[in-house]
Parts: sequence; C-alpha cells; structure tokens
Amino acid sequence: MAHIIKLNVGGSLFQTSKSTLTKFDGFFKTMLETEIPVAKDESGAIFIDRDPKHFRVILNFMRGGHVDLQKYSEDVTEIQKEAKYYLLGGLVELCKLKPEAQKMPYFAETFEDMARTVASSTKKVIFENFLLFKIFLIQVVCTVFFGTAFRCVYRKCFIKAVMLYGDKVDFCFREQAVESTRIIIHKKMTNRVFDENPGFVFDFDIIKKRIPDIDNY
Repeated sequence: MAHIIKLNVGGSLFQTSKSTLTKFDGFFKTMLETEIPVAKDESGAIFIDRDPKHFRVILNFMRGGHVDLQKYSEDVTEIQKEAKYYLLGGLVELCKLKPEAQKMPYFAETFEDMARTVASSTKKVIFENFLLFKIFLIQVVCTVFFGTAFRCVYRKCFIKAVMLYGDKVDFCFREQAVESTRIIIHKKMTNRVFDENPGFVFDFDIIKKRIPDIDNY
C-alpha cells in the first residue's frame, strides 16, 4: 500500500503518495528523506507556508513529469516562482519555453525547440474498439524534417496532412539543409517509434501506413 502523505499548503489540504513527492530531487525529497525538522498542523499534515493557488500544478508535475502550461499561460511566471521554491528544475525549464513551442502544428527553428515541442504534446484521441468492448487513449506525434529546395511543395503537403489528421496527430516540422525528407512517428501511448525516409517527397500516407486504424479514431 502506498505511503500516503497529507500536506497543508497555506491552509489548503492536499493528499498524495510519498513516491510522488520523492520522485524528483528537490524540496520534498530532502524533507522526507533527511532528518530535518518538519512542521505539522494540528491534524498531523505537513505544513508548508506557501500560497496554494498553483500547488496543484506543482503536484501534477511531480506525478507525471510534465504539465500543459497552455492552460495557465497567464500564470506561468508565478508557477515558475513556485517551481524554484520547490527546487523542481524540470518545471522551471518548462516555464521558460516560448509559448509557440507548446502549440501544434509547429515549425521549429532548432532541434531543442523541436524536442521540447514534442515533449509538450498533449493531444489525446479516444478510440473505441466495439469488438473488444474497450476504449483506448491514443496519442501520436509526427515530426517531419524537410529540405529547403522544395519548400513551397512541402508546405502544401503539410497543410494537407494537417487537414487530414490534425485533429488526431500533433505535427512538428523542421527545415534542414539536406534535401531528403525524414518522418518520425511516435505513438506515445504504446511508446512505438517509426522512422521513415521517403526520399524527396513528403508522403503523408506513411501516417496511415504506420497507424492503419487512424481513420477510426
């Protein structure tokens, strides 16, 4: 059974597991794994003298290692301050992302932007398999590296791909010096990666080839 921890953050009560609070190096890991004194309220909950407004974001980051900051675009600066207090370097860095780097489809300027954009993908599609009487949660990211010579042709293909699959797949594009195209499809829910090199043409049918049931999502 998980070790349940109760937290009183500025008067608001939260409940989580010790494994969540110690998943990352920082404030809570130090608190729970060292001998430093811990303040508690009258109910025995650990007391933290901070504004609780953004603590749910802090807690969700510790649970999954990522949060969708688009929902909190007006509060990112405050969230970053809280992340610094709790010594969560990963969340501090996430708060530094350009807003554009968290939107899809996205044309990345650097490999770092592309990596951060892929990591921030949150689009999920419900797929119902009536034969198995099951509902699956699908998350797919498609990154495309394309050459500069046929930029206009490529972009027309990209528009078509987004029109066909943009409600089901997060796309991220990056221009490169070489003329060949490289397409990497990541089916995140099953952690499967497909690396395709279709030559000089962006073949959006590759998406359907690698995810044959995509039209049923």
